[in-house]
Parts: sequence; C-alpha cells; structure tokens
Amino acid sequence: MWTRSPVTFAHGLLARWAGELDYAAAAITYRPRGDRVHQVLANGGYREDVAEYLAHGFVADARVFEYVRVASGRPVCWEDVPGFEQSRTAEDVLRPSGFREGSSVALGVEKGVVTGVLHVSFDRGVLDSLTRSRIELLAGQCRRLVADHNDRAAFRLSPREHEIVVLVAQGLSNADIAAELMVGRRTVATHLENIFAKTGTRSRVRLAVRATELGVL
Repeated sequence: MWTRSPVTFAHGLLARWAGELDYAAAAITYRPRGDRVHQVLANGGYREDVAEYLAHGFVADARVFEYVRVASGRPVCWEDVPGFEQSRTAEDVLRPSGFREGSSVALGVEKGVVTGVLHVSFDRGVLDSLTRSRIELLAGQCRRLVADHNDRAAFRLSPREHEIVVLVAQGLSNADIAAELMVGRRTVATHLENIFAKTGTRSRVRLAVRATELGVL
C-alpha cells in the first residue's frame, strides 16, 4: 500500500537505491492501459531528452527491447545483448551521454506487452553479480509500484462515481447515499455496478480497501 502518490514514491525509491547501486542515472517508465506508448514515471539523473527516449525510442529499438521483453523480469545488461553497440540506443543516446554500462528490466508483461521498464545506467564498466542482484531487488519493488499506478489510472471514475466511492468507504448504505446525493436508489445501484466493473472489485469492503490503497479517496 502506498501512502503517497506513485510518482512521489517512485522518485523516493530511486533516490533510496542510489547509494546501494551507485548508479549514474535511473528511470522507471510505464505503459498506461489502453495506450501504445510508455511514459516516464520517475527519472533520477537522465537528461530529459534521454528519459523521453527511454520511454519512446527504446521501446521501438527492437534489437534491444526484445531481449528485455523475453527476459521475464530478469535484468538485461548491455553486455548481454548481441549487437548492442551498433544499436541506436547505444550509438545515439546512451554512449554520448557518458554511460558505459547499464541494465533494463521489464516490470510486467500483459498479453505479450511490456507494461513497465526499469532502466539503470552506470559510468563504470562491467557490472558484477552483486550489482545485478541489487538491480533485481529494486525491480521487484518497482514492479508492484507500476502495477498499482496502472490500476489507479484504470479506475477512471466519473465525478459522481468518485462521490459514491467516498460515501461507500464511509459505510453508507445505498439508501443513505441516495438521500445524500438526492438521487434514486436504483441510480446508486447502477453507479455501483459500473464502479465494481471498473475497479475489478465485487464487494463494498473490497472497493473501499482498494480505493484507499490507490489513494483514490
């Protein structure tokens, strides 16, 4: 459960791991459900244009990105990718930015589509096994964060639906909510059916818990 917004938490997460990994830069990108491109969730140290490339151009660089996708959440280091030095990612973006080695990790795959990526870049050479293990630990924390961020975005509640979620969390019955909002009970019931469908919940208790977890309340 995140008590802060996912963006704030993501930046804090990267900052906490900066000392452990001694990285030059790190970023988390994610692909909102229904969208075709990734967005930057948190950026720690990359120039803005490099971070934007990692969210968009990197995903389009099939030579590198496919290795990340099929690695099933394991860190992929640059030295592990055949032909990496000849890729656009290396030649035009990372090497000119002063990075000597790095790793990218898929943070989730849904129906073959990568839903998030952790990028970590270093100004030193070959990464030892301890560094790789730490990258994997960081990726595990990022994975839950990206999933929750996408869940929060997927709620997409209307203002009226949001009002009803708040009242449900306060323990009000359908009759109480109808009186509070000055609408019919059937209207409240219909809104709740739509809310349950959007949030993937089946009970008022679970709806309140999930909304609290995602900071919707």
